[in-house]
Amino acid sequence: MSHRPMLKFRGLLASSMLLGACVSTPGRGVPGHYALDSLSNGCLRNPAYCATLTGKETTTVQAVGTAVASGAAVLAVLDKTLEEHIQEELVDCANLARSEVLIRHRAQFVDPTPSDAECRQWTTDAQGRRVTWAMRLGSEMHEVALQCAQGKLNGLRPGGFSLEPCYRHDLRTGQTTFISCEQVEELLANGCSSELKGTIRPDVVIHTGNPLQALAVFDFKFPCVNKDGDKSSEWREYPEGHPCHGLMNQGQLYKKALGPEPVRVAPRWGILR
Repeated sequence: MSHRPMLKFRGLLASSMLLGACVSTPGRGVPGHYALDSLSNGCLRNPAYCATLTGKETTTVQAVGTAVASGAAVLAVLDKTLEEHIQEELVDCANLARSEVLIRHRAQFVDPTPSDAECRQWTTDAQGRRVTWAMRLGSEMHEVALQCAQGKLNGLRPGGFSLEPCYRHDLRTGQTTFISCEQVEELLANGCSSELKGTIRPDVVIHTGNPLQALAVFDFKFPCVNKDGDKSSEWREYPEGHPCHGLMNQGQLYKKALGPEPVRVAPRWGILR
């Protein structure tokens, strides 16, 4: 969960065409995913995170978005009470994730929480990749938070949510395409990570049973030092070269692509709009 231009905003090509154009170099390009605000590779860590639809993953990619889960009609409305409950649970998951990961690495820092300087220091993650402590902690916190969210949402809204779903939004046509977890895994495993550039992957999408019919969108934010004025919990501004550079930030793109006003979830701060 890097942000660069989509391949001239083409519609998603068939899998065979994509793979035929790529060199088979498994895992190539994965470290760049740390640049994403989600700081995670959910599909690689646990396929169950992606496109959780009535207990199983969506296995098709269709530009018009016809992947609809059974029983979706009863999930078409998100009432205010349920929405508030979901928000409370996600905030609890964010706080749990930060506490658990910091305790896990307590011996690595002078104080219970890392300093700015410690956040910028380099380390090696569990996959052997060289990253900063800010990147490593953020990735691990996301993993814990998503595991927590999966358990909470399975009880609150079974069949009506997806964790780290992948979407491609075409700025020319305004159409949004859903990309299944299996497709993401296949592209990464075959060295085709460039096909995912410019896609978006919000952490949590509450939907009708169809991931393209979003009712609420949430993104976990884990600033390394979690202090007043820390900008790492804000919506990301897209860099030069990205199709949305100077036009909109990450949150605005989420809204344009999916509809609902997206919400940030951060430990200590809670819900940020």
